[in-house]
Amino acid sequence: MPKGRAFAAKLAHEISTEGKVICPKCNTEVKRVKLIRNRKSKTNSWAPKYEFTDICKCNEKDIASGKL
Repeated sequence: MPKGRAFAAKLAHEISTEGKVICPKCNTEVKRVKLIRNRKSKTNSWAPKYEFTDICKCNEKDIASGKL
């Protein structure tokens, strides 16, 4: 049976900054996301290209619009 956690324990875990990377510009947590983009292969067909990138409030709109 899983161990029950109190609301206070969950809240303390959520607001702790231990192990989190904070952006110096916007002061929010930097998260690592996986982007899947199209690329043209050697056989002139389309294939997915997987890449990981860091995202925060500074570059969130650029990544969502496809600029980066």
